[in-house]
Amino acid sequence: MRLATDPRIALVKTQRDLELVLDQVQPQIGLILLMEGADPLLAPQQARDWFDAGVRIIAPAWHGTRYAGGTGDPGPLTPYGRELMVEMKRAGLILDVSHLAEASFFEALELFDGPVLASHSNCRAYVPTDRQLTDEMIRALVKRNAVIGVVPYNKFLRSDWKKGESPKSQVTILDVVKHIKHMCALAGDTLHVGIGTDFDGGFGAESIPAELDTIADLQKIGRALKNEQLTEADARNILGQNWLRFLRQALPE
Repeated sequence: MRLATDPRIALVKTQRDLELVLDQVQPQIGLILLMEGADPLLAPQQARDWFDAGVRIIAPAWHGTRYAGGTGDPGPLTPYGRELMVEMKRAGLILDVSHLAEASFFEALELFDGPVLASHSNCRAYVPTDRQLTDEMIRALVKRNAVIGVVPYNKFLRSDWKKGESPKSQVTILDVVKHIKHMCALAGDTLHVGIGTDFDGGFGAESIPAELDTIADLQKIGRALKNEQLTEADARNILGQNWLRFLRQALPE
């Protein structure tokens, strides 16, 4: 919240806030508050309090939480988690399924009928850990008109890359493209995939593909997509338009 006092940054809580950021003559960064791991909610009924404070997206899990099974901690939603799905919908919050254990994932989709996204998740078809999405999970998200943010983190792109051991050069933008194209093939279009960098997630430039050093290099992904026979419109969708379309529908008016 303190960041939003900087005139270069705006807190985005509504559809109108989003459009104001996009319409700025001088570029402005829009921040949408996402809670990763719902344990700060001491009870499901606090969902509305967090919404009123500016949070718009909640991911119930990281590892396991009092609400859900998560990465490395399999299992379904807890009784609190099932209640949280009801309270999140009532409050107008968006559900982020990243980090949810598979059983919790499918139970959450069944109980929560509001807007859903996966802010930063890759394909389990290429990296077979519970942190990534199976093809079945990807198809379920497409049916919910979700957007999935592909993470350009080498450990999530290739199963043979080891943090602290493998060189940055072992992974390239083509590995990012491979995950994107796999999701698009499952969806049958390019409307459900975006970029979810997780660049604040505890890894640095040494752990992202060879061609990437800063956030400015993300545009190279668009060029790589076009080299792989995707259109300019497809690349624009994946680089940002899909997220904008989703947020224009999912944020409150």
